[in-house]
Amino acid sequence: MSSYELLPKIDRNDDLLDQTAAETPQSPSEFSLKQRFSGWRGGILAASVLTAFVLLLNIILSIVAATRWIKTDGIATAFTGDCDLAGRWSTALHLIINLLSSGLLGASNYCMQRLVAPTREEIDKTHAQKRWLDVGIPSLRNLASINGRRVLIWTLLALSSIPLHLLYNSVVFETVGANDAYYFEITEDFFKVKDSWYHISHEMINDPTPFYQAALLDGKYLDRNLVENITADECKSRYSQQFISAGTGFCVTSPDPDFPDTSLVKYFEHGSSNILGSSTGPPCFYCLSLKSPPQRCSIEFSQAVLAVVVVCNAIKLGAMIYILSRLDQKTIVTIGDAIQSFLETPDPTTDNCCLMSRGDVRRVLGKQEARHGQRFEQTRRHRWISGCSRRRWILSLFLYISVIAVVAGLVGFMHHRWDTDYSNSFGRVNPDSLIDIDLPYAESIIPYILLANTPQAIITLIFLTYNGQFTAMLTQLEFSNYAIKRAPLRVTLPSPSQRSTYFLSLPFTFSIPLLLSSIILHWLTSQSIFLARIAVFTEPIAGRAPSEVREPSTAVGYSNTAIICTLALGCGFLIVLGIVSYAGSYPVGLPIGGTNSAVISAACHVKHEEQGDDDIVNRPLQWGVTIPADENVVGHCSFSSMEVGRVQLGFMYAGDVAA
Repeated sequence: MSSYELLPKIDRNDDLLDQTAAETPQSPSEFSLKQRFSGWRGGILAASVLTAFVLLLNIILSIVAATRWIKTDGIATAFTGDCDLAGRWSTALHLIINLLSSGLLGASNYCMQRLVAPTREEIDKTHAQKRWLDVGIPSLRNLASINGRRVLIWTLLALSSIPLHLLYNSVVFETVGANDAYYFEITEDFFKVKDSWYHISHEMINDPTPFYQAALLDGKYLDRNLVENITADECKSRYSQQFISAGTGFCVTSPDPDFPDTSLVKYFEHGSSNILGSSTGPPCFYCLSLKSPPQRCSIEFSQAVLAVVVVCNAIKLGAMIYILSRLDQKTIVTIGDAIQSFLETPDPTTDNCCLMSRGDVRRVLGKQEARHGQRFEQTRRHRWISGCSRRRWILSLFLYISVIAVVAGLVGFMHHRWDTDYSNSFGRVNPDSLIDIDLPYAESIIPYILLANTPQAIITLIFLTYNGQFTAMLTQLEFSNYAIKRAPLRVTLPSPSQRSTYFLSLPFTFSIPLLLSSIILHWLTSQSIFLARIAVFTEPIAGRAPSEVREPSTAVGYSNTAIICTLALGCGFLIVLGIVSYAGSYPVGLPIGGTNSAVISAACHVKHEEQGDDDIVNRPLQWGVTIPADENVVGHCSFSSMEVGRVQLGFMYAGDVAA
């Protein structure tokens, strides 16, 4: 009984890859116009244009910061004023920065995948050593086997990404103005007297001076209409903070029995911890806090960080232009390239093992006898999860779960410090929400920038890993679909009858949502942990100039709301990956291993009347049975432009083939 069954002609439009990959074959005139920038070259050109655009924006920003804005110690101030407006500008600017940086990341990743794509000579050399290379996906494995010049350019792109991820989000930051406010414990008579005070408690100051009298006699402190009434507990908490955003406070208490005629009982410096520990005097009845202190928040740019970003941006653009203009090696970028190459020049190291899957490669390539007697035993569809190797899954899940566990642990550890009303909103500097840590070289803002942006580098690694998993699963889908549908090859240098697209192996229906997700996740991270600068301003009294500022304090701030949103989104991405990898399935037929050069090669040995036909690669192809098998005959499967049969369960399709 023959096992040969013709596959029906299938004209399906529901294939995920066909949503973006299928294109009308090009006419000869269109081919001649587009050949130079078709396929991956079109993608590199688009990446170069995007990178040049970002570089232009960064250069313009550098020029404006150097020539138009007020500069102090390399920090250019673009705006000073209302804190809500400054906060909105900070949020919007960081969203733009993450949009640009994610675009650079995507462009750089595209070029790096092009660089690690192997040539046919590199694949043949690796197969001769009983090993394989990756095709159609980002790969570290290939670096050890490809040309040194491409490794160098790949390294430049990778290294230029590190400063971008560690610095770019801190090019712009918000500096919040705190007040050099005072805290007084007073009696009701304070608001009635007009004479000077001659006594201040020895707990606060030993030498009374005209300055304190001037501060107390300033007319605004004597006007009840300028103050708000708050509780005593809130008052002490507000004025014991290291940085105070409110105006001067007055704790109204009973007279000091030691000085019954004195309306000023005690005076405290701003941010004095002694306020909480003050228990020697009578308790506060209520507290008055000066309303609407002047707001002096700023949007500032670091010129040094911006210069580093411009240099890294320029390196990326130079590398992309070099790839576009100088790298002319014919590399195997897509699985269509691989299929075309192996059909035109079959690889003898993978002959007679057409059912070899990724898990069989080491055994089959290592032992000649392992090629014989390969039976088709696939009884059900493989899930998309099988499109990635076990090693890739283990490393990826370890990375995802470790990061989520660390963030969740920090959330639990720091929760006792968070405001229950979650008032510290996204990316807003809050003096009560600062990470208390001593850093080396703390006199510079650079250590704080590196600490604040370390999560950005981690998110980038997660995105590249996440993107790589989807790329591997969808590359396998493209490979497997050749078992059920005849289609032209999708190659990087197409003939008029072949397909060309501007993505490597990830369709736009997936790449665009992934890119948008990356932008959102990077932005949320930038609003969760960020550079925080606080400038303390003195009040315009006693002859001091208004807006006199001390040396700004630099720290790393956090937003509990943004951290929780980032954690929730990260968990959501992990859930989506799990659902997609288990819900999707591959057609029965082609072995699993569509990104493995040896598996693709094994599927491309033509052993019938099309053998030696060089034009086969220009026709629509399908994979299936080309030599039928029965109980006494070993069949064969391969790609073909002719009718092919369906592989049958239990029959052998590898080994010595009948003539």
